[in-house]
Amino acid sequence: MVRRNRLTVANYAATLAATILLMLLGTPVLAQEKIPWTDLSLEERTILQQVESQWDSLSAERQQRLRRGANQWERMRPQERQQAQSQQQRFQNLNRQQQQVINERFQRFNRLSGEQQRRLRTTQRRFQNLPEARRRELRERYNQQIQQIQQERRIQREAAQQIRESQRRVQQIRQQNRPVNPN
Repeated sequence: MVRRNRLTVANYAATLAATILLMLLGTPVLAQEKIPWTDLSLEERTILQQVESQWDSLSAERQQRLRRGANQWERMRPQERQQAQSQQQRFQNLNRQQQQVINERFQRFNRLSGEQQRRLRTTQRRFQNLPEARRRELRERYNQQIQQIQQERRIQREAAQQIRESQRRVQQIRQQNRPVNPN
């Protein structure tokens, strides 16, 4: 029983990790035909077993993406699979708001052109290859710049509010100083 539960948890984790990987590596689907469950290989069915009951109701595009993700999962080395599962677990442990921020960033990334995505991935890779001390320094500098921008925006909002308030007072004074028309 314990072994079966471990396998179920492992399969579930593998499916979740494959789904995340799919979301990260998803590309537009050219063929829009649904895939019968029986057309999947044994390995694909094993990886995707968590979605078997919903398979027929999934869109063709979703089926294609899941299949590509399963194939990608099959090609991954054990260390890469473990890393994907770890990332999925970290995501699951985040609160809803944090998950939503990540999903929004993911969607924004997917709306970028292929060239922009490539540049971002290259930049991320270069950052990851830096020594930890340099990455920490860059993060601190980035956070300082963000704080400075936020402070400047606060000042701009306050100045805009003061200008609106001054304009409102000027209008009130003008209204009060208008000559009364005797009719």
